[in-house]
Amino acid sequence: MAARNLGSTSQPLPEWAEQLTDVDTELGALTLEEVARRGDLSAPVPDATVDKLLARVRDSGALDLLASWRAEDRDPYLLGGRPALISDEAVLTGLLILATERKAMHLTALTDLFLWRISSNAREVLQLEPRMDHMLAITHQQKRWYANTARAFHRIVDVMDPFPQQLWTNKSAAEVAAILDEHDHNKESIRRQRLNDFTNAFVAMTYRLQPRRIRRISSKLDISFDQTYMSSPNRKGYSRGNLKAKVTEQSKVSDPRELPPGIVDVFAGYHVRSGKRTDYQKKQTDLTSPKRPGDATFAWGWESNFAVRVDSDNPKHRRFPGIIVAATMSLPNMEVAEEAVSLMSYSLRLGLTPGVADADKQYWANSLAKRLHEPAFMLGFTPSTDYRVDRLKPSGGAHGARYLEGRAYCPSTPSTHLYATQQYHDGEIDKATFRDRKVELAAYELHKKETKPNGKVMLACPALGNAPTVTCPLRELAEKASKKRRPSIDAEDLIPATLRDTICSKHSASFDPADLRREAQAFPYGTQEWEDFHTHARNAIESLNSQIKSGGGHNLHDSTRRPVRGFAAAQIMMTLVVAAFNMRKIVSFISDGAHEAAKGESKDPKVRRRDREHYNPYTGTYPPGVRPLTSAKARPDDGDGTGGPPLRE
Repeated sequence: MAARNLGSTSQPLPEWAEQLTDVDTELGALTLEEVARRGDLSAPVPDATVDKLLARVRDSGALDLLASWRAEDRDPYLLGGRPALISDEAVLTGLLILATERKAMHLTALTDLFLWRISSNAREVLQLEPRMDHMLAITHQQKRWYANTARAFHRIVDVMDPFPQQLWTNKSAAEVAAILDEHDHNKESIRRQRLNDFTNAFVAMTYRLQPRRIRRISSKLDISFDQTYMSSPNRKGYSRGNLKAKVTEQSKVSDPRELPPGIVDVFAGYHVRSGKRTDYQKKQTDLTSPKRPGDATFAWGWESNFAVRVDSDNPKHRRFPGIIVAATMSLPNMEVAEEAVSLMSYSLRLGLTPGVADADKQYWANSLAKRLHEPAFMLGFTPSTDYRVDRLKPSGGAHGARYLEGRAYCPSTPSTHLYATQQYHDGEIDKATFRDRKVELAAYELHKKETKPNGKVMLACPALGNAPTVTCPLRELAEKASKKRRPSIDAEDLIPATLRDTICSKHSASFDPADLRREAQAFPYGTQEWEDFHTHARNAIESLNSQIKSGGGHNLHDSTRRPVRGFAAAQIMMTLVVAAFNMRKIVSFISDGAHEAAKGESKDPKVRRRDREHYNPYTGTYPPGVRPLTSAKARPDDGDGTGGPPLRE
């Protein structure tokens, strides 16, 4: 029987393929490679790419972490089994290749990569067994490689999975309740820590990829952080608030087949797309439900928590790439403040000095000081945020001072200045007036004299000392300060004598910084400095979320691109997407910088275009940086000894 023309393949036909040409003539115009790869004809991966990304996986230290965790979990009395056919480094390298290509991170795509898209040399480097080209049954080989790849991936998942459960069947309300009752919270804490260590090992690796000149631009680390939604492969959810009622309701149904489809992924939650958000603490029950009145839209899944590097010193200039410097994953509505503290803690592993930490109202404005502000202060970060509407007014303070926006002011500060933020929010004054009053308000702030060993600070009246900022009828100006004009507190603006406290009668008073920490910020709220940085920081994190979730890019939020179920699997794939995203941001920054430098050189206004790009042999005009063989006025010699080109005929 004559063999049908099967078309060309990217590699020579193996033995089993030649046999197939003799017995199977039903392929039509398709090639054997198309049949074997089920129509996926992605380009081969160069050996250099495999070597490069394998080196980065090793440099992250994640492989050592996995080995140490397995040793920690291993039963000392078990002898172990046979070695794995596909190693951790092969799986992570393959997934990182898919992430850098911005492809869907399916295990079938990873199988195809191992089987068809890398060379035999690359398979040897990744310690993969050779492809069995002598086998006639294509589908058998494909299934075998897929099974081995899936097992290798789940071996990585198992060592870090904080929510182990059966994930391939629907579960009734009673089964969901049983899974929740049997859940090991201690194991969850340990493995959540492992997952976050794994993720931030890759983040730190990408940070080290930056050139030294970029890494050393600033020793300070300013960050902006936020949450962004990641969908679960299984979109059906439940509310823990009415779970007991559903168990009772479903127990009355005699035939289980009459029950509606149940839950697959128990450990996820409802992300509130719009409406009031919550922040439950550890061991509290998340009562979020789409059936709550007044709420708009919900989605079932998880939250990615990202911290991006920003610049408080030069917010209007792009001095370094805005890469992710810390990342975690969490359940929606749970421990939002604690996740922010984790981001700050992990970001400091880069070895930089803590600076300003910017976030929206969901964090600093709505969290208890003991959950977010105090831990952030202990780590060394200073907040930057917007205030809630109900916290725009001054409040009473110690020793007669007035507290406003995290600062202590003279009790006789004009009310027009103390209430400027509230008046601007209510539309009673315009922005220019608001800004002027905020600048003038700084003069009434109490002066810091010293910090006590117990952490308390000594503050003094702003009308005292050699450099007073205001004048007050109750205080005499020092002789050195008598000639300088400054704002004055009028006698009618003084608070009544019966209300005056220590700050008006003594040289200084002791204040506890913890009393001001709840509202304290890095920059005076509402000033141009505050607005420039806060706008820059919010734009940075919002832009990052948009880019990493973009349909034309990594599309992180779309679960169809990472269909493996479970919290741990999702975070592992998120980790590799973050690593690929950071690498793209770094090379784009370097490329843009080189382009701008070249553009700046080519547009030197002192040099005309014809002089920049060409030279005139008759006038001796040369491009910048090009030196003639003879003097500047000499014409190029064509070798005939005349000193120039031949004359025209």
